Amino acid sequence: MMRKLLLMLVLTTACVATTRAASVDSALIIRPKESGTYQGDRDHLIARGEALWNDKSLSGKGKTSCASCHGDNTKMFKKTFLDAYPHPVKMVSKKAKLDQITTEGMVQFCMVVPMKNEPLPWDSEELAALSAYSEAVVQKAYVEKKGK
Repeated sequence: MMRKLLLMLVLTTACVATTRAASVDSALIIRPKESGTYQGDRDHLIARGEALWNDKSLSGKGKTSCASCHGDNTKMFKKTFLDAYPHPVKMVSKKAKLDQITTEGMVQFCMVVPMKNEPLPWDSEELAALSAYSEAVVQKAYVEKKGK
C-alpha cells in the first residue's frame, strides 16, 4: 500500500512538473477550420478511448499516459471540469493564452504539454476516441463524484 502511494505521489509530482514548461502555441490546440473530423461509431470510439487513456506510448518518452495524471478520473481536474466543453482551464489560459478550450483542444494540450509529444492529427481516430472517452466517461464520472 505504501509503495502504491509513493508511486502515485511520484507520478502526480511528475505531471505537475511537466505542466510548468514554457508557453504553448495555441495553433497546436485549436482545430484548423479546414481540418476534417474522424467519423465513427460512438461506442467504439469510447472503448478505443479507454485503451488510449492508459497507453503510455502516446507520450514522447513512452512513460506517461492520460491515466498517469488522471488515474481515478478525478485527479488534477478543477471545478470548471463540471461544465460542458468548451470551458475555461487555468493551465490552458496560462500557457496558451486561451479563455476556453474544447475537449479536442484539451486532449491536444495534454499531448503537447504533460505528455511532451506532437498533437494528434485532427482527423484521427485517436483524437476522436480520446475526446469521446473524456466527455462520456471521465467528465461524467467527475460530475457524478463532485456533483453539480
